[in-house]
Order: sequence, then structure tokens, then C-alpha cells
Amino acid sequence: MRFIKRPGIVIGEDLMREVSDKVEDILSQIKKKGWESLVNICQSLDGIAPFRINPKDMTKAWRDLSQDLKDALKMAEKNIRTFHRAQRDIFKTFECDVADGIKAGIRFIPVKSTAIYVPGGRYPLPSSVLMGVIPAQEAGVERVVVLTPPGKEGNPNPVTLAAMGLLGVKEAWAIGGAQAVAAVAFGAGDIKPVDFIAGPGNVFVTEAKRQVFGTVGIDGLAGPSEVLIVADESADPKFLAADMIAQLEHDPNAKATLLATDETIAEKTIKEALNILSNLETASIASISWEKGATIAVGSLQEIAEYADKLAPEHLELALKDPQGKLQLFSCYGAAFLGKYSSVPFGDYIAGTNHVLPTGGSARFQGGLGVGTFLRPMQHLHLSPKAAAMLALHGATIARAEGLAAHEIAMKLRHM
Repeated sequence: MRFIKRPGIVIGEDLMREVSDKVEDILSQIKKKGWESLVNICQSLDGIAPFRINPKDMTKAWRDLSQDLKDALKMAEKNIRTFHRAQRDIFKTFECDVADGIKAGIRFIPVKSTAIYVPGGRYPLPSSVLMGVIPAQEAGVERVVVLTPPGKEGNPNPVTLAAMGLLGVKEAWAIGGAQAVAAVAFGAGDIKPVDFIAGPGNVFVTEAKRQVFGTVGIDGLAGPSEVLIVADESADPKFLAADMIAQLEHDPNAKATLLATDETIAEKTIKEALNILSNLETASIASISWEKGATIAVGSLQEIAEYADKLAPEHLELALKDPQGKLQLFSCYGAAFLGKYSSVPFGDYIAGTNHVLPTGGSARFQGGLGVGTFLRPMQHLHLSPKAAAMLALHGATIARAEGLAAHEIAMKLRHM
């Protein structure tokens, strides 16, 4: 492939070491002293102690919302719930007869409790309430705890509160950052530990999730948001440019890659992108990430597919003729958006698919947030006396080869 524009370097190792050390200190303090340390850290960083959000405030926030925003959130909730409820049908208990008298099966059991982190910061994300809470609800999780940072005035974003009210959230805390992760991982005061933590966050939240993994389960480690767009001569450069900039406005470290089979399309997209940036409310962020994180290259579709699978992008857009047919060329992506009208922002908000997706190449080994994220495939086995007797001597032979004498005895006893 020939590169027309290459990205700069985003985050250095020195910065990540500094973040790791700060997070480790926060986790250690809260693990040792619980609520006392949590309050001190929150007051130091946010200027306010953590507090439980009253469900009445969620209901009021929903009631006070403008009608057009209510209508939009209701449509998003309907579509997201429809898609995720349908996923539950995939995870059905089953049994199979391995051999005569040997039954093996799997039950899909939800975790008992989960925390859903909802970002505040530069762009509060009420859509992340829907994307995290709905899959957990549809999976059957008993206790769903929402964590979201307080704003400058001391309360979480009102639209975030309204989204909680729409979904009937019962437990939520005004707390953010690594300290929020620590509170639900170890417990602090009235905040009881959870089994699982899901949802996107900043670099401190991500590092905290990494460090508490093992104490609790996590959905993944979110990095800067990213999109990879594959385009041929049928693509619209205005659409391509808009989709690239839409991704880049997330964060100064966001990434947008355009891989085109047609050089003219690539060149026109650059011009359209610069035109958008010249008159954009979020240009102060998007312009930085355009310089640091935008990549544009030209190559054959086969070259592009191989390169795309190495990158394993969070979002993959196929602005191609026959995008459904071409999808089989790609195997590593968080979510795919097929055809020039299937822009990533529709998936971010309202179309039904989830926007909590693997980043930084982790789509090579994991998928996005869904109902299955909160389900544990629990295997079970039943042997008849005849089957146990039939297996015993062969199993004992393997146990003896491994030097595990008690295993050998346990099986041979059932050979009688």
C-alpha cells in the first residue's frame, strides 16, 4: 500500500508508567482504608465526596428532559434492547450425549453483580448508560451499579441521570476515575463489591480495571477510539471525511484510518476533511487528532483486508459495492458498518449495536460488549455407573502418566 498521510505518536511509555503508579497508589489506599480513603481521594480530585444518587433524582431528570431528547432516547433504548434481547436466545442451556451414559452440557448463568462505568469528563456519555445497563439487564444480572463522575457543580450530567431514570436503574454512585473502580472492586462503606466491571473510561479508569482484574472480571481495556474505513470508487468523499472527523473529535488521541482502492477518492476525502475542520465546534480537539491520528493510504482490496486485520480496529466501515459480500475478507474488528449509509455514529447512539468495543488491536482476541459479556458458560457432566466403569481404566492410565495417584484411585474405585 502507498501511504498518503501517516499518523504521529499518541501516548508514550513514560506517561503510561506515571498513570500506572498513580492508579496503583489509589487502589492501595482504598483497599486498605475503604470509605475513609475514598472520600479523601474524591475530595482531593473532584472537590466533593462520593454519594449515592437518589432514584428520585433520576426520575426528575427524565421528567425535565426536552421532548425531542426523550423521543431520541426512547428510540435508542428500544433498538438497543431489541438487539440485545435477541442475543439472549443464542446462549441457551444444552446437553449432548458424548457417548452411551455420558452427558455433558453448558448452562449460561449471569454474574450476580456488575458495575457499569459511564464517563463524564470532556464529553459526558449518557448513551453509555444504555449501552452498558441494557445488556446487563437482558442477561439477568441481579445487581447493576452505575458509576459516573460528578460534574463541576457537584452532580452528574442531567442527561446521564435521565437515561438512568429511563432504564429504572436502582443503584448509582456519583464517583469517577480509578477511585470508582477501586470502590466496587474492593468495597468501600455502603458500596458493596461487585463481580464484574464494564464500560469505557479514561486512561486512569482503564488502568484501574487492568490492575483489579482477577479480583473482579472486566469487559476489556478501552483505549483511544478508532475507525478504519475501507472505500472504493463508489464511496462518497463527503461521507468518508465526516465519518473520519466524527471519530477524531472524541479525543486528541483518537485514530481514523482511510484505506482506499481509488486514489482520487482518497485525495478528495482529505480536502473534504480539511473543509469540515475549518468550521467545526469541536475543531480544537479534532484538528489535533487529525494531525496525530489520521492515516490515509491506497492499495488493492486484498492488501487492505490484510492490513485491516493486523490493525483489528474498533470500528470497521466498508464503503464498498456489495459490502455484505466483502465482509468475509475481514475477521478482526469490534463492529462492522456495511455500506456508505451505515455510519459509526448510528451505532454509537441509536441503531441497536453496542458502542463499547475492543480497541488497540484487542479485536484480534475479543468482541464488543453484549449480553454474553455478563454470562458465564458453566459446564456440567453426568456419568452413569456403566459409563464411569467404562472410562475408569483409561482415565487412570492418563492419571498415572501424569503422576497423580489420587486421581487414579478416584476413577478406579468407580470401575467396580
